Amino acid sequence: APRGARSGPDPGLGAWAGFMRRSALGVLRALRMTASDPASAAAAEMATAATVRGTKRSAPSQSPGDEGEVDARGVHPRGRAGGIRRSFAADAADAAQSEEPSTSSSPYVQPADIHVAYTSKQIDAHVRAEFYPNEGGDSSGGIRLVGLDVEARPSRVKGVTHPVALVQVTTPDNRGCLLAHVYGAMDLSAATPGRPFEPGSAKTRFPPLLARLLNDPNVLAVGQGVAEDLRQIARHFPEIHPANDEGVPSEGCRPPTSRGAFVDLAAVVDFYDVPALGLGRLAAHCGFPDVVKPKSVQVSDWSRTPLTDAQVRYAAQDAALSLWVLERLHARYAPAGVNLSTWASAFAGCETRKDVTSRCKRLDGVVCQTMRTHMRARLERWRDEEGDAKRVLAFRKSSLALARHDEGVLAGRHGVNARSTLATLAQFAGARIRFDHARDEGAEGADSIGGRVTVATCVLDERETIGIGRGINKKRATASAAVDALRRLRETKDGEWWCESLVKTLRGPNAADRMRATGGVAGGLDWECGHGDGAGCVRARSGVAAYVPRNAA
Repeated sequence: APRGARSGPDPGLGAWAGFMRRSALGVLRALRMTASDPASAAAAEMATAATVRGTKRSAPSQSPGDEGEVDARGVHPRGRAGGIRRSFAADAADAAQSEEPSTSSSPYVQPADIHVAYTSKQIDAHVRAEFYPNEGGDSSGGIRLVGLDVEARPSRVKGVTHPVALVQVTTPDNRGCLLAHVYGAMDLSAATPGRPFEPGSAKTRFPPLLARLLNDPNVLAVGQGVAEDLRQIARHFPEIHPANDEGVPSEGCRPPTSRGAFVDLAAVVDFYDVPALGLGRLAAHCGFPDVVKPKSVQVSDWSRTPLTDAQVRYAAQDAALSLWVLERLHARYAPAGVNLSTWASAFAGCETRKDVTSRCKRLDGVVCQTMRTHMRARLERWRDEEGDAKRVLAFRKSSLALARHDEGVLAGRHGVNARSTLATLAQFAGARIRFDHARDEGAEGADSIGGRVTVATCVLDERETIGIGRGINKKRATASAAVDALRRLRETKDGEWWCESLVKTLRGPNAADRMRATGGVAGGLDWECGHGDGAGCVRARSGVAAYVPRNAA
């Protein structure tokens, strides 16, 4: 060996040997998992035999001599191959689990037919074969649900936005997925600060049949934040005409109703108060906890062709998982006798909590009587929860206000007085406090001047006198009446507007922190009191755990 050269095995051979060893271990794990159970073997075969077709897509691994070829992250394709094989084996292990998911016995399996298309001809051919096979006949066929997602080249320069590069659409049965690389099919170029992307400036038109599919009112796109995905496509390509922000179709799109042709999973989650946000957590809630979404793949360059194996798997999973989650939510929450299309159509066009509440109030476009009854009952429940939450919040805040009043009075703090505390309590309770004043001629005592004294009367809700005060002027008389009114209220409203035991518990420097820690409404507070079950203490102590602010009332 030359002088100074390192001795030992060739580093390239060592990396190749490590790759072969990891691949062998992955195969052995898959074989060991499937050997004991024929059903597991079938699931593993389905997960590992996913076919990916496309004319420009490279093979999963390269020859050992291609040392100079690396991907966007600087990783040689040979290094990706082991990861792809191991991830397929992990999918097979997930599919072969004997424990049933929380919502359905059928586990999530990657689509068996992933079609990657890089030209308009390939994209339209696949759309025609899957969605419009009979051009001469009626191709509507009722409502069809498809998983939808988009990917774009990440922007690393402020003010530069890149157009959508990839549109992922699943088949209605979720067994196939089209990855339409519109960036390459339309021969788009990267945007720069000096040359931003101009919508409609592409030399090649948006694939016509894909545009027809995205504009089809009978095809409901399903996804997490799918409305924004459709708006993103429409901003970049004028051939797409989704519903505008008010839910009214834009010019050129004539759906049968005023609702948008999409089902946002966020709206369904809001409707059923599902304790999960984001596609990954929703999948875990539905029985697929091992969702892998590598950040390195998410922020990779989606405009480059061909797509890497990791990009193909990531893109297909995002679209297919959305439709799978919707099916699981339907199996768990939908009323009996309502099929998936009818149930999902009730949420079509709903994007925010306000949209869901408005749909429950108006029931526009909801023709199924079972779903109409279901949504009305849900609206009534929301109103009850919101009423309970408002009462709990007022009860706790009133107790905290009295605790701060007692501390301020003892410390002689400026600005703490009975009148301001009364105003705060009345605001929380939705009551009205009024002070009336009168002159008492011929009075004697320290409160009188020249035989005259001012008398202030505190009136609650225009009908009940709760405090009387006397003074040499209106200010002093009002202050005296406020003290008397607060004393009487603390005797009569204990257990209804607040709890004196909770007031004592909240005295101290950490009272506000304790209130914030409970969320104000949802969490529980611990204190002991002698009020019965009919008092407001019971609800205020436990909180309203299912409450979500939505202004339903």
